[in-house]
Amino acid sequence: MDCLRAGGLSALVLLAASPLAQAVDIGVTGSWLETIDRNDLSAGAGSDVRTPIESSSVTLDITNTLGAGWTVQLSRSDINWPAGVALAARRTSDGIGGGSISGGAAYVAANGAPQFFFTGTGDRTGIQIQLRTEGVSVRTAPGTYSTGLIYSIY
Repeated sequence: MDCLRAGGLSALVLLAASPLAQAVDIGVTGSWLETIDRNDLSAGAGSDVRTPIESSSVTLDITNTLGAGWTVQLSRSDINWPAGVALAARRTSDGIGGGSISGGAAYVAANGAPQFFFTGTGDRTGIQIQLRTEGVSVRTAPGTYSTGLIYSIY
């Protein structure tokens, strides 16, 4: 095999709304599928995998807020994810709409427990989110790995 590691990392994007914010809707468009092969080696044959690996954007829409304030939390639900590989997300745009948005410009680690991601008021659509993995190496067993990201709003 001329690839040191062949496999894929994917982040499925899931969403949830807390019972306290039943009127607010959060939607996600897009997903990330990354195939890691010899092109991802930092310096060619014999070197390790470049790190971090960043995604293109997925899009979040927050609607039906009636102008109220809200907070988005981020968590992860592993389906089949390698130990030692971290996944994080950051907000790369404000989107458009009324109200405001703040926080989330720096990467926030996604793990099993919900983490504060960002906050805002009013409806915002087209919020761009970028994902990043760290810790993939030539020692990561070949295979297909996946995890789900959960964006919760309250």
